Amino acid sequence: METVIIAGGTGTIGKRLAELLIREGYRVIIFSRNPMLNQETNQMQHLHWDPDAKKINNNAIRQADYIINLAGASIADKRWSKKRRQELISSRVSSCKLIADALQQIPNEIKAVISTSAVGWYGEDKSDTHAFTENEEQGTDFLSWTCKLWEDSIRPIELLHKRMVIFRLGVVFSQHGGALKELTKSFRYKVATHLGSGKQKMSWIHIDDVCQLYLTAIRNNNISGIYNAVSSEVLPQKTILSRLAKQKIGRFYLPVSVPAFAIKLVLGQMGKEVLLNSTTVSNQKILDTGFQFKYPLLNEECIKNL
Repeated sequence: METVIIAGGTGTIGKRLAELLIREGYRVIIFSRNPMLNQETNQMQHLHWDPDAKKINNNAIRQADYIINLAGASIADKRWSKKRRQELISSRVSSCKLIADALQQIPNEIKAVISTSAVGWYGEDKSDTHAFTENEEQGTDFLSWTCKLWEDSIRPIELLHKRMVIFRLGVVFSQHGGALKELTKSFRYKVATHLGSGKQKMSWIHIDDVCQLYLTAIRNNNISGIYNAVSSEVLPQKTILSRLAKQKIGRFYLPVSVPAFAIKLVLGQMGKEVLLNSTTVSNQKILDTGFQFKYPLLNEECIKNL
């Protein structure tokens, strides 16, 4: 039985991914700052790590076959104060650096490291027709530079002759948390609230496809390097809300707009970069590997399974 470490595995993606890996016959070790010891099973173990203090479980590194890194503070949880910006960067860089240092210093048989980044790398759309691909340079805003530091901090693994994969995630849709939960909060009042004009394009991905991508990266030795992890249908936020509302609420709901100036006033730069910017991203590179999305489109079947 092969062993997979999921660093930062107690979040929405990590929990779903751990369930998938266990069903597929893997043993899973969750690295967490606050390990949930009451959830131990024969196939799952929670262990403490602390990237800031450079603490990691050496035995786990020796035992593991693969490492999946999901660690990083949530981008949209708080306004970006100077302190919060530093937390967003350090939580990503310190975890990647700890993994890279551990693999260099601890004898191990790790076959691949699968790390995470975000489509924030690209910044705002250049035009209405351009879709970003993996070989393009980073943008110029805060999220772009955060992604640059994030990805650079895991790259030393390549010098150890380990296969490395980085997935640049789009907005992950899941009923258990993240962006979708926030976007649909008003549905309980039969109100669909879009932000600003609602025309900003959103590159999204269903959480089941995210998990399948990580599993595929484990199994397919030909997958290496950077891949955009987004669905095949990039949509304006207003269209996304409309489709979700029709399925979740029904025909009769009230569309409401939150003005862009109000979002910027309350949330500052975070509101602009995360909620108001358009980012149109291509998934052709991962499609070329033979990967098939279960939910390439935001259609009725996809929404029913959110």
